[in-house]
Amino acid sequence: MASIRKPDVKNEALRKDRALNPHPASVTDELFGSLEFFDPRDLVQVKYEMLRRVHQDGWSVAQAARTFGFSRNALCGSKAV
Repeated sequence: MASIRKPDVKNEALRKDRALNPHPASVTDELFGSLEFFDPRDLVQVKYEMLRRVHQDGWSVAQAARTFGFSRNALCGSKAV
């Protein structure tokens, strides 16, 4: 007998708002692996933390992009760096 899977409410909300990260497994930052608050599926949170690593923690753009699963151009193209 097949079990009925409970819908993932957060996943559906992120998808509806177009904030679902298509590559959550590419996020390797330690925060996203150690604390429940940080969700690699949340594209807005991932991009915010990526920018924060550059501006507050002094990471290079290349290091932040690599750690958060983005290209360097994707990060620099945001004009927020």
